[in-house]
Amino acid sequence: MGSIFTAIGQIQEGRVAEAQGKFAKEIAIRNQQALERQAAAEVEASEIEERRIARREKIFKATQRVTVGKSGVGLAGATLSVLADTAFQFSLERNLALRTGLIRSRELIERGRIIAAQGRFARTLGKQAKKLSFFKAAGSILGGASGGEFNFLSSSSSSGGVPLSNQSPSGPAGFGRTTGGIQRV
Repeated sequence: MGSIFTAIGQIQEGRVAEAQGKFAKEIAIRNQQALERQAAAEVEASEIEERRIARREKIFKATQRVTVGKSGVGLAGATLSVLADTAFQFSLERNLALRTGLIRSRELIERGRIIAAQGRFARTLGKQAKKLSFFKAAGSILGGASGGEFNFLSSSSSSGGVPLSNQSPSGPAGFGRTTGGIQRV
């Protein structure tokens, strides 16, 4: 009877493991989705930063042109070189902002993929634990049944139902067994 309760407990453990695996997978998928949303937000934020830098560049370059115009020097030589360098520096800054957002976005997406894979793995382990619980339960029931048969056999002998505990170490009745000090032949 105890083996049946053990089997029921093992099956229930398997069901719990499967439910935990399913829950872990669902949480992992939600976490992946959250990271993907965060990745999209990173890209959007980097695009906003790039536009902010571009606007600052326009203002700065306009200020430079006004300064050059007031001075009357013209757009040649060093002045042109300064304007070109300014444009290059702002271009680098804009590209860096976009690249940083893209890198952060990719990192978040990759982390999300890893989390989702861990969730799928947890789900697989849960399913395997459930399957294994059925084998364990079957083993417990069969082990309990064979243990019961063994106990039944150990309490009786194969020689006419005489309990084995009443037999001497030398064998069954009639084969060198002593009874009260007299040996039967």
